[in-house]
Amino acid sequence: MPISPQTPFSQVVSILPPRLQRLLNAIGDPLKKTLLEIRLRANAPIQLVFSEHTGFLTGCGTVTALCSEYLPCAEEKEISETLARACGYSVYSHQQDLCNGFVTLPGGHRIGVCGTAVHKGGAIAGLRDPTALNLRIARQIPGTADRVLSVCFQNGLQNVLLAGPPMSGKTTVLRDMAVQIAKGYCGRLATCAVIDARDEIFPPNQDAPVSERFFGDVLRGFEKAEGIARAVRTLSPEIVFCDEIGTLEDAQAIAQGMLCGVHFAATVHAENEASLFRREGIRALLTAGCFSAVVFLGTGAQVGKPVQILQAGESDVKSHESSADFYRLRMDGGVFFAPGTRTTA
Repeated sequence: MPISPQTPFSQVVSILPPRLQRLLNAIGDPLKKTLLEIRLRANAPIQLVFSEHTGFLTGCGTVTALCSEYLPCAEEKEISETLARACGYSVYSHQQDLCNGFVTLPGGHRIGVCGTAVHKGGAIAGLRDPTALNLRIARQIPGTADRVLSVCFQNGLQNVLLAGPPMSGKTTVLRDMAVQIAKGYCGRLATCAVIDARDEIFPPNQDAPVSERFFGDVLRGFEKAEGIARAVRTLSPEIVFCDEIGTLEDAQAIAQGMLCGVHFAATVHAENEASLFRREGIRALLTAGCFSAVVFLGTGAQVGKPVQILQAGESDVKSHESSADFYRLRMDGGVFFAPGTRTTA
């Protein structure tokens, strides 16, 4: 029996041309439920990415690790048709999104686009001749933030940064954090605002059970810095959630919001401490002591799970000696990985 049309898998597959839909709908339900990415490349086999393995789609709905000339391939016209369908047959109106390299689908799914850049006035003004698409399937997983919340929010609202490489579940965890905190995780209902620049955190028109809904304010289409400033100025939030921060403008907006007494939970692309401190805006926030904890999320079998937690500004690192996943992040930018062992970021 096929999966319900309302599943994340079917939402993404529905924008594909008919032949590709038939090929993908032939895979079994367990694979549909765990699929993370569909990679389409012109005249190349269709690649499927799961949390713990990657393979190629066969013509009979199975997945193989062996690449051969007998595997079904995506055609150039199907790449173009998929992008046109994703843009509602108005690619021109989505050129700004394409300049950023992706298009967002209803449901928060994202299509990364590879093609030829169109330059105008020395800047990229659009994209043409798409040759490859990466369809990332977004999933809402209730409870995925439980571990982060139990560690970082036991004593009320805090300023927390979620870090990790692509596909580490940062947006999924941030979404669940927002849902639970807005509903009273910290002992009372909290006034929350979300800056959703690309409609990925809480997509519009997404049906969800009441228990999984976000009872807060969502600012859509605003760039992070502008959205943060507007939320702080007009919505009086106690905590603001935003995805993929990193620019100096983002950092300045967050710092200003914190001066107004607003808490923040945000995500950033960073695989480890070194890459975290190479980002100027993030480094400025951390060295100023703006975040009380930095949570690194894992990938693969550990996707969405904390693999390292840096507690900022603690008075005594020995209080966490017994827990291997606790570390101390000094406000001066130095990092203690264990008592008495120091490295400078």
